[in-house]
Amino acid sequence: MSDNTSLRIIQVALHWVWDPIGVRGIEEAADEYDTYAPRVLEMLEADAPVERIADYLTSVVRDRMELPVQPDRDKDVSSMLHQMFAVTR
Repeated sequence: MSDNTSLRIIQVALHWVWDPIGVRGIEEAADEYDTYAPRVLEMLEADAPVERIADYLTSVVRDRMELPVQPDRDKDVSSMLHQMFAVTR
């Protein structure tokens, strides 16, 4: 699978599954989390553990968005992405 396809899958997952600000399904906000996807892809390509990816997502919510964190959600999304990426290798 190409990096562009992998990146797009991550972008879609962040919008539809992770969605810490609640814009899921709003077409105008479909790119709201796109800036975080390249870092997630880098971590997946480096075979980073699920916990490390989850920690990154949690830090984005806490430090950049300044919203309450949901570590369980972040771990679930990270696990899903890790499994999806493993299937496409």
